[in-house]
Amino acid sequence: MIRTSLINKISVIFFLSLLLLMMFFALLLEHQNEKHLEDMKQRQLQSVNYLLVMYRNNVQPADIEEYFNNFGLKKVASHHLRESVLERGVVIFQKLSPISRFSSIIYNDRYYLYIDNFESSVLLESQEYKRFNENLWIVFGLALLIFAYMYISIFKSLSPLKSLSAKIRKFSQGDLNIECKSELNDEIAEVANEFDNAVKRIRDLLSARQLFLRTIMHELKTPIGKGRIVSEMLEDATAKKRLKGVFERLDMLIAEFAKIEQLASKHYALNIQEYTLLHVIDQAIDLLMLDEVKKEEQVVCEGDFDSVVSVDFELMALAIKNLMDNALKHSAHRKVFIRMEAQTLVIANEGEPLSMAIEEYFQPFVSGSKAHGSGLGLGLYIVQNIVEQHGLKVVYAYETGWHRFSIDFERGKA
Repeated sequence: MIRTSLINKISVIFFLSLLLLMMFFALLLEHQNEKHLEDMKQRQLQSVNYLLVMYRNNVQPADIEEYFNNFGLKKVASHHLRESVLERGVVIFQKLSPISRFSSIIYNDRYYLYIDNFESSVLLESQEYKRFNENLWIVFGLALLIFAYMYISIFKSLSPLKSLSAKIRKFSQGDLNIECKSELNDEIAEVANEFDNAVKRIRDLLSARQLFLRTIMHELKTPIGKGRIVSEMLEDATAKKRLKGVFERLDMLIAEFAKIEQLASKHYALNIQEYTLLHVIDQAIDLLMLDEVKKEEQVVCEGDFDSVVSVDFELMALAIKNLMDNALKHSAHRKVFIRMEAQTLVIANEGEPLSMAIEEYFQPFVSGSKAHGSGLGLGLYIVQNIVEQHGLKVVYAYETGWHRFSIDFERGKA
């Protein structure tokens, strides 16, 4: 996939602008060369024509070199340069007259006028073209410097975006201990400072929420502990067993709430190890806290559960327990069926079709009225969070009166 970052786009814009600038200066240089060539031709023609008129009128210039200097032409003193111009120069035009032959020559981007009167000859060099080229290249160099300065300046202004992006990525992964405050005074620094303020507010809110939840769970543990002590003092064995079960259930719910809080805040570190699926399902059935009779009547296991899976034992057991609990609550006959199809665990129950799309039931706090009497509360929301943290997916299907929730453990190995 081609990365279309802002810096890349700006680089492309600057490259195209630089290309256009170079093309503009190339066209300008070519135009000026052509214009100057025409000017040189005209100037040389004027000097030659005026000289011929003077000779026809029997008037000769007092100093021939001074005469041509007035037209911007200077005699070439270097014998080597003279030979190079005459041998390798390109003749632009020639003019023959009774007294001499005049040739306009271009050599190394310089213009020369060669006068040969068949007895003596002189080579004259134009003095204006060189200065003109230097000025044009100076302007071009200044334009390049301005472009380079603007590009480097913008690049430096955008460079904090890379660091800000990395910190935002860390923040999205649950790392709240980041700081992206900037001392600069531009728009990107303003965004970084606002994000830094937002992180601090979120960090404070999460700390307050965690403190609140932990305080509630701590306060609940005290009466639960006292209740378990009191239940041990009862003489009625049946009442004692029931109360003990109730307090164990409450204690287990608090532990579940603690895990759910860690999952929701992305602070739970998975402890992935290999287990047989049978052990995970046994733990899930134990979490249902059903007596032996209800286990036999309500939980039906079908198939071989000896497959080895790589999971967080406690979390996956909690997810499967919630799927079974949901199936029992909404089953027509208060039964849940657990099947193994290849590497896919299927939890099924008989029941009426859902009144809403399954995506609605995966949302937290689906109320009973909203679900028309079949509200699933936090159960499926917890299941989805746990399964997604394992890199797996919960798949739902309703076929011939059966609800099927399946988890493909083979997919997690890919």
